[in-house]
Amino acid sequence: MKYEYMKESEQMLQYFQFPKFLLKLRISQTAKFLYMILYDRARISRMNSWIDKYGNVYLIFPIEELSAQIGKCKSSVKTALKELDDVGLLVRRSGGFSKPNHLYIKIPSDEIGLQLVENKAVEKMVATESEKQPSSGRKNGCAGVGNVAPSKVTEKYKRNKYHEVNYCYGEGESL
Repeated sequence: MKYEYMKESEQMLQYFQFPKFLLKLRISQTAKFLYMILYDRARISRMNSWIDKYGNVYLIFPIEELSAQIGKCKSSVKTALKELDDVGLLVRRSGGFSKPNHLYIKIPSDEIGLQLVENKAVEKMVATESEKQPSSGRKNGCAGVGNVAPSKVTEKYKRNKYHEVNYCYGEGESL
């Protein structure tokens, strides 16, 4: 691909809008990028009058197409969709039997709304983390690891992206 300097008379390139509030959220870069793609598609859906009976704009974007567009595998796309769902930025509803899901993109109504989205995500993460805490009083804090073959020993995450939490080798892993 050949590149040239931008000139004063140059036409603008096509671009996506990246909402600034995403910078404040503690979600993965893939989820942020995916939100940007879905937001763009929702704007097109609005222009095409894809509006449900409640006046909400919806879009249809199969996971295979999302995966191809952002250059990520399907499982990464599904994980990012779940992240957006968990923080309240995405609602998925069935389109009906044998029909694709309808995706609803949500936006914060104001700074207070943004704070509520963040608090909801943090509360969910805290609840999840408390369930993962080991119940044993061992020095290393790992419960029930026992003798695990070296090939099966994996560290799921050294640090959780939401909290400074160390996980144990082999814990909860089924390979």
